Amino acid sequence: MAGEGDYDRKVLQHLLPALHPGECPEVRMLKKPIRLARAQSKLHPRLQDIKKYANALADTAELAGIVIHADLDGVADESYDKLRRRLCEEMNGVFKGTPTALALAAYEIEAWLMLFPDAFTALHPGWKLKEADCRRDLAKLQKAKEHLMKNLGKPDYRESHAPQLMEKAVKGGHVSPKPTGNNRSFMDFAKDITAWPKAA
Repeated sequence: MAGEGDYDRKVLQHLLPALHPGECPEVRMLKKPIRLARAQSKLHPRLQDIKKYANALADTAELAGIVIHADLDGVADESYDKLRRRLCEEMNGVFKGTPTALALAAYEIEAWLMLFPDAFTALHPGWKLKEADCRRDLAKLQKAKEHLMKNLGKPDYRESHAPQLMEKAVKGGHVSPKPTGNNRSFMDFAKDITAWPKAA
């Protein structure tokens, strides 16, 4: 798995087993960050680097699949659809025969975390998402991270809370490919993962 930063990758490390069909293989992380803005113009060589790293890791084991994460830093609209389609096509071209999944989080991965409001209260009893946030289209929420910092209360939300929140969501049984909340970018990722073949 490759992604933008350590906290986002750790979020996905908790999330993948909850979405994977059957028993999830070991999740290994590529430490080098993948920045979407830079990757768009030079994506192919970056994917080749990831392929080399993944093949090296899989030298003594079977490679089950490749996951790449990037924050969109934008909302899910027509440009999101076009960008996701192009990135998926490039990934499928480079990783022929290997299942892939693109975690293109709109606006940021914090908007995915907001799909699981009970996790916030489980982590800090004083944290509670507003009802309006639970009903909204979270893929249209701009600057989700700043929104949490402003609205959650004390303690202040920090990026380092993100993996803990996803861990709480998974352990609480709240994560599924079709959560009660609404975020198209999460659903697209979940659809990618649930299409992977079951591990033998």
